[in-house]
Amino acid sequence: MRLGGPIFEQVDDLDELVKAHQRLGYSAAYCKYVKDPYEREEYKQAFQEADIVLAELGAYCISISEPDPKQREMNIQKVIDRLCKAEEMGAKCCVMHGGSYNTDGCVQGHPDNFSEANIEHNVRVIQRILDEVQPVHTKLVLETESYVLPDSPDLYLQLFNEVNRPGFGMHLDPVNMIISPRHFYYNGDFVRECFAKMGPHIVSCHAKDTTLVDHATVQISETFVGNGFLDYDVYLSQLMKLPSEPPLMIEHLSQQELPRALNYLFSKADELGFSFKHSELREEIEPKA
Repeated sequence: MRLGGPIFEQVDDLDELVKAHQRLGYSAAYCKYVKDPYEREEYKQAFQEADIVLAELGAYCISISEPDPKQREMNIQKVIDRLCKAEEMGAKCCVMHGGSYNTDGCVQGHPDNFSEANIEHNVRVIQRILDEVQPVHTKLVLETESYVLPDSPDLYLQLFNEVNRPGFGMHLDPVNMIISPRHFYYNGDFVRECFAKMGPHIVSCHAKDTTLVDHATVQISETFVGNGFLDYDVYLSQLMKLPSEPPLMIEHLSQQELPRALNYLFSKADELGFSFKHSELREEIEPKA
């Protein structure tokens, strides 16, 4: 199983950058775009030789359903550009958001986001993007969310089937879809459902956690991995079954929280009888008080 995440260190030297990932026990890395072709090949080779997969390059917060036609076309071109860059880097996936009619700063909730018209629009635009780029190494995937497409494994599977392109894959972030008490209290069952419906098509996953702040008013919030109630016994066990080795990428936490998150994940893997690739290179960091 491959684990990746942020490193927080400011490292300019390429060899030191690779070692920084190894010290944390990573066998996957967030992908940055390297513009110079020669430096790009050096970058890719250095990570390849260390068997560290370039997991994902982001195309977040770019709405392909922007109401203004001119801005919408510019946004579509931005996603095309990001996917081209991800392909040049050989990243496993390029992660985008489903289209939103509310784009105040980023994609936001809007009642029309889940309309049949927007579903059809997203399918057509994703097909257009993939037909133009024709990626070979990189899958274009949608971030699972609660306020834009796709907000459920069923809808993701519908989009996947309707897009019907080899360059389209699936990305799983279960925390983003846990929005009801039922999902929260039985999140292990929900995670199993996600893998049952999406599993063969998943190319990347996110690692964070979920909490229920108030049992009366039901405020479900995101927190860093190991600080909540997501059933990681189920999550890791289901992920381990996939032969394609989708990287599990830690996100949305601080430098101070990272050691706790890593200790939790490595301990959990040990309990389950699993191991993360190249975990023997990890240098354990004590959490700061």
